[in-house]
Amino acid sequence: MEKIIVFDVETPNHKNDRICSIGLTAVENGEVSNSHYYLVNPECFFNDRNTQIHGITQSDIADAPTFPEIWDKIGAFFRENLVAAHNATFDLCVLRKVLQGYGINETLIYYVDTLTMARSIIKEAENYRLPTLCNKIGIPLNQHNAASDSQACAKLLCWLLNNTGAELERYIKSFDLNTVVSTEQKDKKISVESQSLLTLSGILTGITCDNLLTEAEVEYLKRWMENNTNLKGNYPYDKIFSTLESALSDGILEQTELNAMLRLFKQVTDPVNEYSCKCESLVITGKSICLSGEFNYGSKAKVGEKLISYGASIHSSVRNKTDILLVGGQGSSAWSAGKYGSKVKKALELQEKGFNIQIMREADFFSALEE
Repeated sequence: MEKIIVFDVETPNHKNDRICSIGLTAVENGEVSNSHYYLVNPECFFNDRNTQIHGITQSDIADAPTFPEIWDKIGAFFRENLVAAHNATFDLCVLRKVLQGYGINETLIYYVDTLTMARSIIKEAENYRLPTLCNKIGIPLNQHNAASDSQACAKLLCWLLNNTGAELERYIKSFDLNTVVSTEQKDKKISVESQSLLTLSGILTGITCDNLLTEAEVEYLKRWMENNTNLKGNYPYDKIFSTLESALSDGILEQTELNAMLRLFKQVTDPVNEYSCKCESLVITGKSICLSGEFNYGSKAKVGEKLISYGASIHSSVRNKTDILLVGGQGSSAWSAGKYGSKVKKALELQEKGFNIQIMREADFFSALEE
């Protein structure tokens, strides 16, 4: 088996265009061989929320080398080997932004995403976050420490390869570090509204990652939402804001209220997992189905042909009469809301209005369909 470099990055602020730490772990012959960790001076400001997540402060990196200095040491690892990460497109997109920000030219690299692999292989998991999978398998993890994250991801990759018979080649994709998105293209692709929703998703992920919600975190979220009222009328802003106002109206936050908000925030940040319908058997004859994301089964056209052969009709958008929104196991790098896209967002909004739309993950769907 070829050498694989598993990496993880932490960022200083919500822009995700600089790195303040990076962890690298090598996998050789199906086993972890060595690991490296670097603090990086991002030469930019730190956001309190990011520091609260990973614990790195401005003073911690005051004497650390800048990214170009680090890249001189580690760049060859990325050029010469297959790389891997959990939710790899995030780390790769950050890496690309940093490289381009410093004017460093790199080209195509090849990678595998352990999140995609796990979703395809592990059929029964509460969710597919790295901490959940590590806890399930028995891998130690100090979350949001880049060294620990890369080591845990490497061990997860080894477990998937050594214990499930997974074919690595099936999951290899390419990523162009030299692709430049113009300002005009960025504006078209990601609106200000979508950027704000992405930031909200990041905040919610950060305050729920330890499965504990504090009064200080709730107050921080409330202040942020009060400063971003442009999101009113959008899911999930209204639902979260009304929940916060109701809980804080009497000036006392009870533990039951914190627990309820924790459940809500987790549903918002990973709705595909939290709201996904798990059926023991499924009949789709006469059902209206919409497809979202990329599928392990094959292209959307191939998936559509399969479902039509079972008597379903396929539609390109989510609407009132949609019966099932089927979400591909590989997700999509184009999803503007983080872990889900506009179709999931639309389905959730229609569910709020009383329409009976089932959201199903690819693995659950085909398992039930085969039954």
